Amino acid sequence: MDIKRYKKIANSSMLDFGDILINTHIPTPTDIDYIRGYVRRYFVRKVNDSNGLIFEVSSTEFVRLSSKPLYIRVSVKWRISGPKDSIMNGDKIIDNGVIKSNRLAIKYASEKMENLSLYLPNLLQFYK
Repeated sequence: MDIKRYKKIANSSMLDFGDILINTHIPTPTDIDYIRGYVRRYFVRKVNDSNGLIFEVSSTEFVRLSSKPLYIRVSVKWRISGPKDSIMNGDKIIDNGVIKSNRLAIKYASEKMENLSLYLPNLLQFYK
């Protein structure tokens, strides 16, 4: 392979394996979010490192990183209001409650991104 071809391939954006700057973000729920009952949270991690750092990012950053195949992405619907615990009517669940809802959200997201529960230990984060 000649040097010109090598340089062209090495400088290709498709082969950009360098570290990508990730702009982290922690949501600040608004009054509207509390009325709605949840916020959407977004997480990214290097795809080849199941024990790697998990970063929480904004929705904009989440979309930006969708074009980067080296990152795995997952979003979570995070409950921030409502009853803390499940509400039952006999044997029927009326409302899972914030704790169980967030635990289930983490469980489903963890199928795609292992160890997410380590990043989200407080199931009542942002609860009001």
